[in-house]
Amino acid sequence: MSALGRFESFVENLVEGSVARLFRSPIQPSEIAKRLERAMESQQMVSVRRVIVPNSYTAHLHPQDFAAFQPIRAEMEREMATYLADLAQERGFTMLEHPHVRLIQDPDVPKRSIQIVAETTSSSAQPTASDHTQVITPGPQQPAAQPRARLMLGAASSRQAIPLESTMLTIGRGLNNDIILEDTRVSRNHAQLRYRARRFWVSDIGSTNGTFVNGETIDERALNDGDVISLGGLELTFREA
Repeated sequence: MSALGRFESFVENLVEGSVARLFRSPIQPSEIAKRLERAMESQQMVSVRRVIVPNSYTAHLHPQDFAAFQPIRAEMEREMATYLADLAQERGFTMLEHPHVRLIQDPDVPKRSIQIVAETTSSSAQPTASDHTQVITPGPQQPAAQPRARLMLGAASSRQAIPLESTMLTIGRGLNNDIILEDTRVSRNHAQLRYRARRFWVSDIGSTNGTFVNGETIDERALNDGDVISLGGLELTFREA
């Protein structure tokens, strides 16, 4: 039985009283599972020997939606973690530790919405430095989900697109970043991208080799389509639409 099949069987076998309450909620367990899956797929770190995916997931729900899951929260969190572990195994992905899933209530999340925060965490593992860029995240996106803004890495003939799908993203070598670039020129925590006033802004966050836009060193700068960001010498081109 597939990972999804096992998860669906778990939902079907929940205690009847809990199910009656749960299915009055506009958010179903399968919807959360699919969002967790998308978060795992979109935040791949592709290295020479393996593809690392996040192992820590937090699902943010509006308090009214969260209330429907409260009676079976612990069971749901355990089963969703098992689902992600099985899914990663089926697809040949690596998790640095056994996955952990949390469901939390968040009044800033609209009703009937799900917001997933996925992170790669480990108490011991660190990316191995090399003389070239080796790790990029997130992974490939479906054409229908083409982001409005993205960073382009590499030569014109073999560029890789890094979609910008959040209003705040950190860039660096460390596994705690949203965009991980395993390159010796890039600091562990190098730069930050923020979306405000309908524009993306890039700022340096105390890097060793500096952050540049179109050859000029910056502390913070608003980005325009085609701008070239240099992280200590590693160049990424900012693209919109």
